[in-house]
Amino acid sequence: MIGRGYGLATYYCGDVAPDRKGVYGGIFPHYYKPGQTKPGPHEWGAIAAWAWGLSRAVDYLVTDEDIDRDRLVVVGWSRMGKAAIVAAAFDERIALAIPHQAGCGGTAPSRAAVGESVLQINRGNPHWFADAFKQFNEQPERLPFDQNCLVALVAPRPVLLTQRRLGHRGQPRGQFQVLRLADPVYRLFGAGGWMPRGCPRSIRWSAARSASTSAPARNSMGRRRTGPSS
Repeated sequence: MIGRGYGLATYYCGDVAPDRKGVYGGIFPHYYKPGQTKPGPHEWGAIAAWAWGLSRAVDYLVTDEDIDRDRLVVVGWSRMGKAAIVAAAFDERIALAIPHQAGCGGTAPSRAAVGESVLQINRGNPHWFADAFKQFNEQPERLPFDQNCLVALVAPRPVLLTQRRLGHRGQPRGQFQVLRLADPVYRLFGAGGWMPRGCPRSIRWSAARSASTSAPARNSMGRRRTGPSS
């Protein structure tokens, strides 16, 4: 990777916000009001805190003379894929976002009837999002916006959504629809548009500023497994 001119920087997300239900250490207490013991119903959860941490890494990277500050890429898998797209949406110093298999609450539609639901993700990981998100557990169709709006916030900078074909949580077809619905914003900025007419079945690259790809691997970003995957 270094031979191709790339560098890699990372940090342990648990140092910024613990990935544990009901535990609000890390950065959270530094933003509390007097007497506050946890984030309010409309305040950030762990995903947004990890995105904040990514931006703090960018704070340093743009000062390093060995790094091209105009070509910073943020990438993450699953929960960190959600954090990656949030970081790119709020930090314009990030030139490219590659959230891998970010799923519900990331790059898959919350209003979809397939894949992991809002109810499932809030029950399994109630600390990831603002408590107000739980109001839509049973009726996600009432959400005032969906994840295409999050992707659109990155425009006109490019987004590449990567995905595995095995499993359902990442919702590859749902992610495809998210990109299609974000397409008008990219066109508004004169950044090109969404090129494929159908959901890609395998790795396919294009000149579009927003793109989607899927691969047959169980998890192409993560630890290599030698036995069956759960």
